[in-house]
Amino acid sequence: MGETWAENLVDGHRVLPALLADVASARRSVHLSIFLFFNDPVGQELERALAERALAGVAVRVLINLGKTSMGDPFSTGEREMMSRVPSFPDDALDVNALAGRLRDAGAEVVDTDVDLDRRPETKDAALLDQWRLIHETSRMDAAHVDHRKLVVIDGWIAYVGSANVGAQYLYHHPFDLAIEAHEEAERVRAAGGAEPWWKWHDGLVRFEGAIAAEVDAVFRERWVLDGGHEYAPLAALPREDTPRGVRLEAAALVANRPDRTPNPVRAAFLREIAGAERSIFITNPYVYHPRIVRALVHARRRNPALRVELVVPGMAWNDNAQSQDAMQHHYARLLRAGISVHEYQNHFTHLKLACFDERLCIVGSANLNFRSMENDSDFELVVRVESEAFARRLLEEVRDVDLPRSRHVRRSELTWRERRRDPRTLLLVWRRLL
Repeated sequence: MGETWAENLVDGHRVLPALLADVASARRSVHLSIFLFFNDPVGQELERALAERALAGVAVRVLINLGKTSMGDPFSTGEREMMSRVPSFPDDALDVNALAGRLRDAGAEVVDTDVDLDRRPETKDAALLDQWRLIHETSRMDAAHVDHRKLVVIDGWIAYVGSANVGAQYLYHHPFDLAIEAHEEAERVRAAGGAEPWWKWHDGLVRFEGAIAAEVDAVFRERWVLDGGHEYAPLAALPREDTPRGVRLEAAALVANRPDRTPNPVRAAFLREIAGAERSIFITNPYVYHPRIVRALVHARRRNPALRVELVVPGMAWNDNAQSQDAMQHHYARLLRAGISVHEYQNHFTHLKLACFDERLCIVGSANLNFRSMENDSDFELVVRVESEAFARRLLEEVRDVDLPRSRHVRRSELTWRERRRDPRTLLLVWRRLL
């Protein structure tokens, strides 16, 4: 594989300007696959950038889960409530069909990823048909399998991979104040008549430039065709003439999973790196409760008591899913007994999905450490395994070293009643495989 550079863009105020600039510079194609794409001020800003490129003759292809985006609030995003408090925004933020219609009117192609997985795709590509057969034979219920990936590929040369969807809580121009609670900060901005009067999440994307972008583009094409988009020939990359941004990587490899009967390669990647870590493991993820991941972390720490293991997860007050928080707390005592440090991020919901091992190898992408992402037959996910001491060092400086002081260090002696007993709904997640 040729050279690849990477830059970890933490929080919406770093992601959005970079993404808009890259979209504006597209010469041949913009491919975007996103789980949620809200029809809010930020969604409309990106929509306008995509429409401008489509009108200029650039091939713009967009994969969105139309059904799940319109159900935004059942996913606990808070989107409807958040936008209802912005009187200057008159539209329905959950009306993604209106947004998709405007993109189509501009010449972009938009395909819904919420599809019938039993429907045979109209393609003669034998590899894609084989993949469809595996999914068709394995999937139990279409609604249980979502394309959870967050990918943007521009001219086959620049690629974004990570955890942030498109919406006001994920992407923004003005950074949030770490020291102020998210909803309180939004109220202050609203009262002062300031810009972006909504609560913001701690989230991000990694921007790649170079050879790996073509591989991400191939993953996009795969889903585009299987979800019913018009088939197109694989595209060669269009390199940029300017100096690449970010850190040059020693190696980078895509790891993708899909709902088929094969062992989950994303789970395997995490288990392999956890088992092989010698000095340190840092993981920040909003949902850390898959039993095999928890067991691997505990075993790694007991095998090597000198191993430094640190987890950053959301605090209960800001987690968008109380059941998931309960499921994580189910494992707190076990993790703490093994000497693993658990930290709950405060004031804002952390939606970052990043892991770093021995300060030299990182896993970045869309995968949660829960059942939906880690089982063999669940969601479509994609991560990138990055080898680079310089990239790892920068990630740890920008995330670990900033977030730990802003988090509550969970201690065994200070576990709350809820953390010790948990909500009974936890059983629905912890014992999911028995249902």
